[in-house]
Amino acid sequence: MPHESNLEVKVGMFVAGALICLTAFVFSISDFSVFRKGDTWQVIFRYADGLKKGAPVRLAGVDAGHIRAVKAVYDKAARTTAVTVDIWIEAGHSIPEDSHVVINQLGLLGEKYIEILPGSAALLLPPGAAVRGEDPVPMESLMKMAGSLGGKIETTLNGINNGLLTPANTSALAVSLSNIAAVTGAMKDGQGTVGMLLNDPAIFRNLDDMTADLKANPWKLFYRPRK
Repeated sequence: MPHESNLEVKVGMFVAGALICLTAFVFSISDFSVFRKGDTWQVIFRYADGLKKGAPVRLAGVDAGHIRAVKAVYDKAARTTAVTVDIWIEAGHSIPEDSHVVINQLGLLGEKYIEILPGSAALLLPPGAAVRGEDPVPMESLMKMAGSLGGKIETTLNGINNGLLTPANTSALAVSLSNIAAVTGAMKDGQGTVGMLLNDPAIFRNLDDMTADLKANPWKLFYRPRK
């Protein structure tokens, strides 16, 4: 019996030690604020864009706390719905009164979080104060704006096409292109001054010799024979 009792005591101590280590590990990786000092504020939005409890709170891009609660509250008098977000920020951080609070996102498909952009006011927000956040634009609104913009661009292009590409303008453009093709063809065959310059090797050699002579004797550019 004493041997069995000692074994049970050892097993119990082992299990208790394992539970203590597990609890300490969970607390170390979960960022619990139970034993950390800090203050809470409330941010009010009209649209939360999928913000969730436990999401990070950043101050000037630095992790400073987390979200404790997200609630949708209906105001019967104003007949509007607001979203209240309770945030906890670790002690040692100050929030100027003119700071901007926005909802940001970690990457393209990452977690939504609160970003506080500090202002420059001398007065600070007291703990427990409520501040109005800047509402994000819903994705549906962005899609509608993109669709509307695409429709306006299409209408503008159709107007340009209808105004410029008339039968008369199209005919004139065809004649101009035909004339350009005829001129370039004549130049290719050596007709005209430009055609001769481009196709006659003798003229090119004369110009090359004259350029070389002027480089060697630049005084000839300023020499005037006496009458």
